[in-house]
Amino acid sequence: MLNWVLPERCPCCGAINPAGGPFCVSCWRNLEFLGPPWCCGCGTPFEFDRGDDAYCALCIAHPPLHDGIRAAVKYDDVSAQVVLRLKYGGKIGLARAIARQLVRHLPDDHTDLIITPVPSHWARMWSRTFNQSALIGQELAALSGIPFVPDILVRHKRTPTMRGLDVRRRKKAVGGAFAVLP
Repeated sequence: MLNWVLPERCPCCGAINPAGGPFCVSCWRNLEFLGPPWCCGCGTPFEFDRGDDAYCALCIAHPPLHDGIRAAVKYDDVSAQVVLRLKYGGKIGLARAIARQLVRHLPDDHTDLIITPVPSHWARMWSRTFNQSALIGQELAALSGIPFVPDILVRHKRTPTMRGLDVRRRKKAVGGAFAVLP
């Protein structure tokens, strides 16, 4: 009855999705799902398999300061709609749809893993009322069984909106903004 009164809508385009599932057929086809083969540092897809421990040229030239990054889909006009509807549209149910796509990239061995969100500045929390990375993290933890620890990172300063900033300006904007609690 609830599906008839409030039918599920595609998180990308908002169309009613009578078949169920998170996305309509059209948007599902337009999403570029990411997976191996890819750079073990930044997750950039490779055209052919170079092995599980292969790095792209950029990561070789500038080794990352982390153990690897993974994304479920390529960030483009289609996938951006999901993120923007969650972040700015208040569609908090989309956190589960995002987590369902991310869970497949988690390592099989969950030992010594935790999930922690990037903290929002109090002013953003005041205006938005939620932290989208915390919502996604909670859903990912529920799906995977990995502990969710929300208070490992702290934000020391407010940062500008990252929308429209290039990589260099984003790095500068977040420099010194975060710290790990002892």
